[in-house]
Amino acid sequence: MTKKPYYLSDDKDSLNIKEEFIKYLRNWPWFIVTILLFLTFAFFYLKYATVNYQTIGKIKILDDSSKAIELPGDISSLFESSKVNLENEIEVIKSQRLLENVVKNLSLNISYFEEGSIKSKELWNPPFKVHAIDSIIKLPESDIYFVEIASDAYHISNSKNKKWQIKTHNIDSKFEDLPFLIKTVSSNMIERHLGKKYKVKFSSVRKTTIKLSNSLKVSQIGKSSDILSLSLIGESHLKSEAIINELINQFNLDGILDRQLVSQRTMDFVDDRFIFLTEELDSIESNKKGFKQNNSLSDIGLDTEYTIVRKANTSDEVLRLETQLEIAKLLRETLNNQNEFSLLPANIGLENAGINTLIYDFNVDVTYRNRIANGAGTNNPIILNLESKLVRLKTNILKSVIAYEKQSNAALKRANKISKKASGLFSQIPEKEKILRSIERQQSIKETLYVLLLEKREEAAINLAITSPSIKVVDYALTNSKPTSPNRSNTYFVALSMGLILPFAFFYILFFIDSKIHRKEDIASKNQTIPIVGEIPHTKDDKLIKGASDKSILSESFRVLRTNINHFLKNNSKDNNGKVIFITSTIKGEGKTFTAINLALSYLSLNKKVLLVGADFRNPQIHSYFKKTRNSDGLSNYLDNESINYNDLILDYSVGNSKLKILHSGSIPPSPAELISNGRFGDLLQQLKKEYDYVVVDTAPTILVTDTMLIAPYADSTIYVVRSKYTDKKLLPFACQLIESNKLINVAFLLNGLVPSRLYGYNYNYGYNYGYGNENTKKPWYLKMLRR
Repeated sequence: MTKKPYYLSDDKDSLNIKEEFIKYLRNWPWFIVTILLFLTFAFFYLKYATVNYQTIGKIKILDDSSKAIELPGDISSLFESSKVNLENEIEVIKSQRLLENVVKNLSLNISYFEEGSIKSKELWNPPFKVHAIDSIIKLPESDIYFVEIASDAYHISNSKNKKWQIKTHNIDSKFEDLPFLIKTVSSNMIERHLGKKYKVKFSSVRKTTIKLSNSLKVSQIGKSSDILSLSLIGESHLKSEAIINELINQFNLDGILDRQLVSQRTMDFVDDRFIFLTEELDSIESNKKGFKQNNSLSDIGLDTEYTIVRKANTSDEVLRLETQLEIAKLLRETLNNQNEFSLLPANIGLENAGINTLIYDFNVDVTYRNRIANGAGTNNPIILNLESKLVRLKTNILKSVIAYEKQSNAALKRANKISKKASGLFSQIPEKEKILRSIERQQSIKETLYVLLLEKREEAAINLAITSPSIKVVDYALTNSKPTSPNRSNTYFVALSMGLILPFAFFYILFFIDSKIHRKEDIASKNQTIPIVGEIPHTKDDKLIKGASDKSILSESFRVLRTNINHFLKNNSKDNNGKVIFITSTIKGEGKTFTAINLALSYLSLNKKVLLVGADFRNPQIHSYFKKTRNSDGLSNYLDNESINYNDLILDYSVGNSKLKILHSGSIPPSPAELISNGRFGDLLQQLKKEYDYVVVDTAPTILVTDTMLIAPYADSTIYVVRSKYTDKKLLPFACQLIESNKLINVAFLLNGLVPSRLYGYNYNYGYNYGYGNENTKKPWYLKMLRR
């Protein structure tokens, strides 16, 4: 496999984690500033943010099912600890019906706030209360009013800047279009709150109920527990405690009311039957009285003593059976006439355990269905299942009652037959006595039924009066002293994290999108063999060095460059003639002309014979550094005209105490490549090497034209200029490719325009560390910081 050239290597494969970490670490002041800034924000946020507390109350749901021992259809039910469906109870607690009662009872649709300089604080016990004027004029449903307490009056305004002033002695009066009354809680509270401002916020009962439902949390404590936890988070712990306690009270009253409905229904049923039985008893007694008067009857006990003894058992049995038939008849009429899901009278004297059990189960399911129907829809699967079960139960009860009637009729017929046989033995008993007995028997039946119903009514009344609670309060509402929000530790942690993440993200993006070369390590990462002979700092004032006496940073950097080039030339020297140094770059603007002039001046300060040659025919810039025009003849004229002597074209320029000889590029030729390839340029350099110690040639950029590659073999050394924060890293592979293919020889890189930066972790101290600098020169602040 062909090895990939080093100049095409991907720098992403050579990621240095330590170097990347140090690159961020060098910018630690930004991290410190950002962290302090976010911690300051967190401090003020915690100082002025609304503090919320969690309030919790606990209740136990009591099982109101019968405690009688039954034989369940499924033996697993014997091991069930409770028949309470806590999920249904939770839905009842959070139902709109109960919560709306809480909102109305506590007036939660009216909120009071004490105005502060920065934030408002919610109050539960303000010094005044707002009330509706009457039942017709309702309170506002979405408005805000501001109340200021003065010594003798309330100053009221609304969000529309409408104002009222109400005297404290006239607070119960109606004022203009003010939609409420304001009442003082106590005069002592008013005196303590003089001058304070309050905000009264109104909301509709429906919105407040929905908001309460969303904020209320009801959960089961443990999987096998019957205890529910009611929690609420709010700013005012007194308000939260009042809400939870009122909700517990409303839920308990709702459960008690459900239990009382069965007893009340029994009482209503008995009351209705009392009217009917009273009329029947009156009718029977009137018939008996008339019959005895018409037939002159009195006590006939002696005449019927034997018959009574004989028929004692059969008569009691007939009486019992007829009583049961009458009760069954009444129950059947009730089943046929009442609504499908109404409660049935329980324990009315029917001597059939199966029917009584079915009636009890039916009443339990009706109560359960009515209770959950308030919080669930009619299409709720639980409601539909219950209704289906109730229909089946009612059908079974009706069938059982009809069967019981048939059974009793059959038994009654048998008993009557026995009674008739016994009566046949006493044919001497008058037929009239038989009729009288029948009347007395009917009377006895009605009286027995009347007394029985009266007893059941008393039982129902007692149950109604002593209905047990549906819940047991484990803990009334209690507020945790530690606030739930804002969380101080979490807030500071988030602030600290943001203080680290934001500057990191900023620098990451900055480093990621920055494709420019900044330091010599960026050049070294693209090649492993080409040396870097120097770094030239960026200067704003002086563009040219002033000679040997110049102690500036720019001068020192070119001295270092000059020394490194001399070592480089010494290693690559082939003769003792003068040295030709080419200065080139990839694109224009990288400072090759600047470098060429100052390098020539640096050699000139050593009393060397130096010539600066301008070989950039397309965009010559040497004249601009000496504030001259571009009209003078130069190298292009010499190459184009063999009769011209190059010495006549060399000009002297004074720089400080020295004179620099310069051969300008001359007139811009129409075809620079053909002109520079005619062979005269090489001969010229050979002549110049004999006359001068150093010939510095300013050449054209390599990526734009081929001029530099055509004359590259004539150079003893080629300095390839790369400008910091200007040259793109993508251009370095092109330069390395030229060197790898020997289109440029004896090449060394030079980093120009280096700007001190903590961002990328480099600086320069030329002229400061060893006493070369001017002590009276004021040093830039960033150099002082970098030295630290």
